[in-house]
Amino acid sequence: MEMDKKEIKKIKLKNKKLTLVLLIILLLTLTGSGYIAYTIYQNKMIESIHNNLKTTIKTKKNSKIYDSNKKEIATTKDSISLELSSIKKKAKYYKIKNTDFYINYKDIKNNTNLKTEKKDNSIYESLQTKIKIKSKVDLIKNNKKTITLLKGITVSLDSIDDNYYYINFLNQIFKIKKDKSIKQINKNNNNNNSVSVIHYDKINNTCQDDNCLLTESVKRHIELLKNNNYYFITKDDYIKFVKGYINLKENAILLTTSEENEFVKSIENQYKISIPVIKENDSISFITTNKKSERNEDLKKLNRYQPTKYTVIDDYLKMAKGEEITPTNKEDIATDIPVVNYHFFFDSSLGEKCNESICLEASKFEEHLKWITENNYKALTINEFTDWKEGLIELPKHSVLLTIDDGGIGTSKINGNKLIPLLEKYKQHATLFFITAWGELSDYQSPYLDVQSHSFDLHYEARCPDGRGMVACSDYKTVKEDLEKSLKILSGDNTSFCFPFYSYDKESLQALKDLNFRIAFIGGNRRANRNQNNYLITRFPILDDITLDEFVSIIK
Repeated sequence: MEMDKKEIKKIKLKNKKLTLVLLIILLLTLTGSGYIAYTIYQNKMIESIHNNLKTTIKTKKNSKIYDSNKKEIATTKDSISLELSSIKKKAKYYKIKNTDFYINYKDIKNNTNLKTEKKDNSIYESLQTKIKIKSKVDLIKNNKKTITLLKGITVSLDSIDDNYYYINFLNQIFKIKKDKSIKQINKNNNNNNSVSVIHYDKINNTCQDDNCLLTESVKRHIELLKNNNYYFITKDDYIKFVKGYINLKENAILLTTSEENEFVKSIENQYKISIPVIKENDSISFITTNKKSERNEDLKKLNRYQPTKYTVIDDYLKMAKGEEITPTNKEDIATDIPVVNYHFFFDSSLGEKCNESICLEASKFEEHLKWITENNYKALTINEFTDWKEGLIELPKHSVLLTIDDGGIGTSKINGNKLIPLLEKYKQHATLFFITAWGELSDYQSPYLDVQSHSFDLHYEARCPDGRGMVACSDYKTVKEDLEKSLKILSGDNTSFCFPFYSYDKESLQALKDLNFRIAFIGGNRRANRNQNNYLITRFPILDDITLDEFVSIIK
């Protein structure tokens, strides 16, 4: 039976609806499957990035940087290197180390193993100031626009020059061209607002006037400052500092001079420092006030120190510290120095005994140290005395060199231990002339005790037919070989030597010279002066019956 037209129409309509439903179901199925597939792919991609992620990464071009709320704050124009603070599995955003900023996983390149560039911060510190970006700006690195920073962002200001701000962003230093719309929002709060400037009028090897210093003298000053953790800056560093463009770490020093010459250049080359001349066209100039140079002073009237040939060595540390000093006069410096000679120390109250005349009660030695300290005398290191003897430095009139011979009773940590505790109590220096075959060098270690040679094992008297010490009655080869053994134990320190029993001869003197000892000591009961033979420096032996008044008469 043939269907009528109405039924056929109904069937077709029903089929269309069914087809449409099937199509919708199919479309939903495909969409769902696609979403699931995409999600699986996305998770695998994140997992792949995570599995290949290193401590440092490189971004893609046109990557976005986000704040902690995942709001875009910057866009990279080129690939940049970044260091991540942590790597979390399946994370979509990774935190950039030491910042509150993030990067999306999509913007990370695969197979990265890079190191981020870091500024050389050896002498600089951040200005501890922030600037606010009021309109879009480009951050420049290596003369290329690298990142676009959006407006409203606040960043840390690292330093400034006449044309650019240098900011610390993403642990790297970028520069921004100065613009009136960029303003600092807080002031510099760094406490280091001064730098010591030490000016040498002339540096030469044939000085004729009081404002001229020998090349070797200037080297001693530099070594003193370096040994006390001071460092030297350039003229450009200093100008930026006084203008407020940069901050410097503590202990910065600027050395200057009035004229460039071969002697200045030799010092610069040896110590890898700059000793510039301040010229008329420089933006700064100085007046000699013997005060530290403050950051906010008139740039044409900056303070500086100016040493003369009579400036004592301790004043260089005062200059470095920024202390106000009074220039030293010729009458205030030492022209001769007492060198006193101890041997053994004991304490009879503890039942200790020592029957030799060169033994001293520890209480008497303490009296000597106390008097030196209370009367503002300077107990010298052996290097200070040696440099003074050679005319390389000046020392205050109230100076003394304390020496101890042998390394016997009461001088080490294992044979009575009187010497080192007392030196450390009064913070006074002394020099021990050690017979190195007698014990271990480690038992005599103290920042207040210099240890020098008293021979390896030639401290004998009875073996010599005329009663002199073995150094004086041994042949050249024997003495030289003994001294070489001693020097090996003392790590080659040939600054000074003390003749056992104060006795010597031409061969022993020659051995000292051939081993490049700078100075040597004997007895003699006379003050040391620069005119004495460097190998026959006189000392005052201290005996057990000495009174404090007698000691003072030697020192004064």
